[in-house]
Amino acid sequence: SASRQGTGRRSPASVKMGTCNSSCQAAAAPRDTSGGAQRRQKAFSDGESVTSISSELDMARIPNAEKRTLSLGGGVDLNSNGIGYACRKGRKPAGSGAARQPNQDSWCVHHRANQLSVYGVFDGHGEKGHLISDCVKKQLPQVAVQVAKAGLNAVGTDMLLKESFERMQKKIEAQTHIGCQHSGTTASVVLHDRANTRLTISHVGDSKIVLVRKKVGTAAHELEGVELTRDHKPELEDERARIERAGGRVVFDGYTHRVHKKRGVGPGLNMSRSFGDVLAHKVCGVSSEPETTVRDLGSGDEALLLCSDGIWDVISPQGAADIVKDFGPWQAMAAAKRLADVAVARWLAGTGGTMTDDITVVLVYLNQRPSLSRGDTGSTEVLSSADDSACTSSESTSSSEN
Repeated sequence: SASRQGTGRRSPASVKMGTCNSSCQAAAAPRDTSGGAQRRQKAFSDGESVTSISSELDMARIPNAEKRTLSLGGGVDLNSNGIGYACRKGRKPAGSGAARQPNQDSWCVHHRANQLSVYGVFDGHGEKGHLISDCVKKQLPQVAVQVAKAGLNAVGTDMLLKESFERMQKKIEAQTHIGCQHSGTTASVVLHDRANTRLTISHVGDSKIVLVRKKVGTAAHELEGVELTRDHKPELEDERARIERAGGRVVFDGYTHRVHKKRGVGPGLNMSRSFGDVLAHKVCGVSSEPETTVRDLGSGDEALLLCSDGIWDVISPQGAADIVKDFGPWQAMAAAKRLADVAVARWLAGTGGTMTDDITVVLVYLNQRPSLSRGDTGSTEVLSSADDSACTSSESTSSSEN
């Protein structure tokens, strides 16, 4: 994504890009693969089959290109199982440092044979945001599964998830090769307990999660988009108070509110919670503590949307619901593509054709029992290990901000 520090991250109608000097090396163009360079290991000790689909680290810089994907666990037919996705590289003004950045969004879907699913969207920012979002994508969903297997009540689940997010932040800080002083990522993770029709949601940042449901007392096909998360913005009263207690300050720059040190300028982050962003965490009160909610699903709940703000900056939750209602569960990929197409068109219209943000959609239809694997041919592997080495990448690690 465009930089969330300095002068970046503005709406299409008032965009003004900052600069970013990227040392990233170019990689292969987007491609589909069922193998992958990432490490693999058994994620779940009980040996139950799991099918995993996710974005793969992709250094291509072609505007609007789909990020390449990695899948494990046998045959995958997303449309027939009510799951769709899109992940598009943004367009940045020619000649700007941001134009040399790859797609910094990451996403994942993990489905186990016992009907436990995990979905995640991660929106990176800063020069190394693509590495941090990829790192968190590899590790955090596995943590969510382990929390679910613990069988705790709501209070215990919330406590364990907070501890897990804290450990994730410490792991990122320890990966000095990534360069996370001024780079970071959002994280929005949903644990979907299909047997008990329940969602457990944890998030930091502004990758909003929206429930599409039937409007009560209206025609059968009237749907509404309901926000299940709030964006972690520094101008919120409780977020501002925490930032100021920790020695930071919140400044409005004419376009958005940003987090700065008590004296001087910087880091200029436009969110109050994230992973990475070490300087903002250490001296400005930015936090990696998630907000966690548990929601029991009802018969009127139709679909779940996890999207980066490349969608939400130009499409409202209700607007997204209006798009999704024109598609059935067997058309999930087409619905996700349509959301991405509309967002791209609105970004281009709002910026005179000069800019789009990175755009990610994960769409899950809730009224259809998914079985991502054909038969019982699923794998017991996931895309990557949960140890520290999962944060390594094929990109040169000689450049570090730490």
